[in-house]
Amino acid sequence: MKNWDDIRYFLAVARGGSVRSAADALNVNHSTVLRRIGQLEDDLGAHVFDKLPSGYQLTDAGAEILELAERMEITSTQLETRVFGRDQSLSGQLRVALPSSLATDLLMPDLAAFSSRHPEIDLELLTSYEPVNLTKRQADVAIRLVYDRAKLPPHLFGVQLQGVHRGVYLSRDLLAETRVRPDMKVRWLLKAEDGAPPDWAQPETLVVENSAIKFTELQTQVAAVKASMGITILPCFIGDTEPSLARVPESKTHLYGMLWLLTHGETRKTRRVRLFAEFIKTRLANHGPLLAGLLEQSEL
Repeated sequence: MKNWDDIRYFLAVARGGSVRSAADALNVNHSTVLRRIGQLEDDLGAHVFDKLPSGYQLTDAGAEILELAERMEITSTQLETRVFGRDQSLSGQLRVALPSSLATDLLMPDLAAFSSRHPEIDLELLTSYEPVNLTKRQADVAIRLVYDRAKLPPHLFGVQLQGVHRGVYLSRDLLAETRVRPDMKVRWLLKAEDGAPPDWAQPETLVVENSAIKFTELQTQVAAVKASMGITILPCFIGDTEPSLARVPESKTHLYGMLWLLTHGETRKTRRVRLFAEFIKTRLANHGPLLAGLLEQSEL
């Protein structure tokens, strides 16, 4: 096994069970994965996968090298992390992972300011709601919404930032209509994964239908409440900054989770990681009242 890059492709197929899943994980095309696996098999002189209707299954030869390949991955990642940790320059790549809504609805002006202030740093934003593996250097820094501090990975270095509150919102048009028709029924607009609305969110000033409209992602949910389809639960930094929305009268806000800035033990020593960490910590502190739902919309 003389080419570590080929081993990466082998591990991706072994873990995902298909060429397609490996291509997605490595952000390459299908043919690249096949070519790399073919190259590895030529180097080894053995087949490492059997292609079955259920997917790619390790052969005996593949199973034998899997443990060695995983040890190689750990060693390679440790080497990259240690070298990166010794990098004290203010130029080069900086990969930041954060939730999509936090980037688009709150922090983009701040991220733009950081990029403008430090053009020599090649900022890469990894926006997703799925956590990245900092140990494997999928990112250098992660801003993560944490619901249970006890579940934070113990091997990561974490700094608690700000609490994120949620509130109950509807469009101003729908609010005006319910004031004209107090007996008018409205429907919940909910993320499918969240289940029923929690007790704290139940509105006392509206008549609510038993059935709800479900959504699979936040952007569509926000578009639906703006279109007066019903009421919904949103982070205050989204709901309070949207002019067409208002909080349901007499409704409460509730702590959703805490934002944490996470880095790996070695990675956090890098100068540009430390620089970004201090910058974003300050900017999020400035956003604290908005994140906590303490600002009136007239103040925004």
